[in-house]
Amino acid sequence: MVFNLINEKWIPVRRLDGTQEMIAPWQVTDNIASNPIVSLDANRPDFNGALIQFLIGLVQTTMAPKKDKGWRTGFDKPPETDELKTAFANVSHAFNLNGDAPRFMQDFELDEAKSNQIDKLLVEIPGDETIKSNADHFIKRDSVKRMCFTCSAMALLTLQTNAPSGGKGYRTSLRGGGPLTTIVTGDTLWQTIWLNVLNESDFFDNCGNSSLTEDAAIFPWMGPTRTSEKDQLTTPEDAHPAQMFWGMPRRIVLNFDSDETGNCDVCGCDSNNLVTSYIAKNYGTNYEGGWRHTLTPHGTNKENVLIPRHGNQGGISFRHWLGLVQNDNANRNEPATVVHTFRARQQGLEDKQSLQLWAFGYDFDNMKARCWYEGKMPLINVDESIRENYESIIEQLIKTSELVASNVRKYVKESMFRRPGDVKGDFSFIDNRFWNNTESEFYATLEKLRISLSGGAGIDIDSVVEIKLQWLNTLFRIGEKLFDDYSQSNQIDVADPKRIALAHRKLRKFNQKKNKKIIEILDLPDKPITNNDY
Repeated sequence: MVFNLINEKWIPVRRLDGTQEMIAPWQVTDNIASNPIVSLDANRPDFNGALIQFLIGLVQTTMAPKKDKGWRTGFDKPPETDELKTAFANVSHAFNLNGDAPRFMQDFELDEAKSNQIDKLLVEIPGDETIKSNADHFIKRDSVKRMCFTCSAMALLTLQTNAPSGGKGYRTSLRGGGPLTTIVTGDTLWQTIWLNVLNESDFFDNCGNSSLTEDAAIFPWMGPTRTSEKDQLTTPEDAHPAQMFWGMPRRIVLNFDSDETGNCDVCGCDSNNLVTSYIAKNYGTNYEGGWRHTLTPHGTNKENVLIPRHGNQGGISFRHWLGLVQNDNANRNEPATVVHTFRARQQGLEDKQSLQLWAFGYDFDNMKARCWYEGKMPLINVDESIRENYESIIEQLIKTSELVASNVRKYVKESMFRRPGDVKGDFSFIDNRFWNNTESEFYATLEKLRISLSGGAGIDIDSVVEIKLQWLNTLFRIGEKLFDDYSQSNQIDVADPKRIALAHRKLRKFNQKKNKKIIEILDLPDKPITNNDY
């Protein structure tokens, strides 16, 4: 029996009352008035990240609104499940997981290739060389030997969406290995999907060749793979815009011939159809040429080449506000297309106070998955009349935070080591704690700033300066607390009290509002500031 990803109930979700269940994609608006589905509920966060992109891509591909009015209607009056079922049925032939080719996100004609245990679909599983050298210390081999159809589909989708370097000829995802994804979230799962869907004309203008309408131009598994044995590229001109959601860099075919039954090693469910292996071959589709994915923030290099942002060490917090929520002009980074679009739509959504930006992605070191990171930031509704000043001051607050964090780390190292410049260890844990400990106060500061700038009688300079000084107090106080915690973390018999005292004195000297760098970044008045430093 064919397992079709449009018709089967395979997506784990949670309703407002806490109920967990499995739904088909067209059921996302089921019972939305009284007990709506509010979130995805897979047992792996990377599966949730892939599933939300699957649902957004499905809606964008099949029922994008023509104009802004149509989008607003879809937000205020979500479509009935029957309407979604009809729209999705138009592409259901492209979503068979098993059976005869074509199969969802699997190579159209691959029949002989290297066989792999099914766990290799999970990006954190150690590779052949790691196992050969017996270096799989933290994530052990053979921990996942079989998967149910649902987990196989989610693992396949997650790998194709995030594919890192995988050895010679094993291509990365359409956005490179471990792309950073940002999603505008609403109160229900439908709102979250719809908030990230563009009008049809805007979507076609964003990236891709909309004149290519055949199935294989949208869903690459519907035809022979555009292979890359001779470094052939697949650029936006070679595919329909919707292929950004359905990219297939890896040549994979799942093996459904196993007779194994029992429990899935990922979700634990009991199944009569467990998948234990797949075959794979290198030189799949090589996506290059400036793909601009609507869900990913981008930067540009000195040659003005578009570069998708990727996850990195340290997690996701307000330190990434510039480039995720608002433009980071100094570093040539800008938010995802959906964030720009949301800003234009936001003025009509004043009653929706819980809208947030959900950012997530893998931190890869080549083909090694170091960590999965995700975080959420509030999307504060700001009137366009104050936006320029508001964002300019936010940039000042963040740049000041970077300066203080850097100096806290510097002086902690000076307190701990006689020659701190020669120490090669990773001290990012100090920065991470600094940003985490100041985050709640940062968002409270943004709200104070919004209220201050919204007075209607011009900018109250004194009020804005006071907000900046309060933020400085927070940075200085938390920075000094971290210094105290880390500078004396050594054993008392090996600590150097004099070195600690000197480093502390330097930090205190730096943490003053008369510091010229701080005055310049925060645009503070030159006259003496009488507000206490702490």
